[in-house]
Amino acid sequence: MGKSKKEIFDRLVIARTGFKFEYMTGIYLNKEGKIYHLVYDFAWMEFSNQKILIVRKAVSPNPR
Repeated sequence: MGKSKKEIFDRLVIARTGFKFEYMTGIYLNKEGKIYHLVYDFAWMEFSNQKILIVRKAVSPNPR
């Protein structure tokens, strides 16, 4: 993903890398009723048929 915050991937490509779609740390339902599957600092959702949108959570600076 590089420095990109959002990117769309083919589901088949992600599956071939060994990604486990059933593993998640939480679920988020947005205003449009789309389900985001949370995995630590990332979230993914089925964007369209065979396409997966992956979103990287913004990291907050650690105050000292």
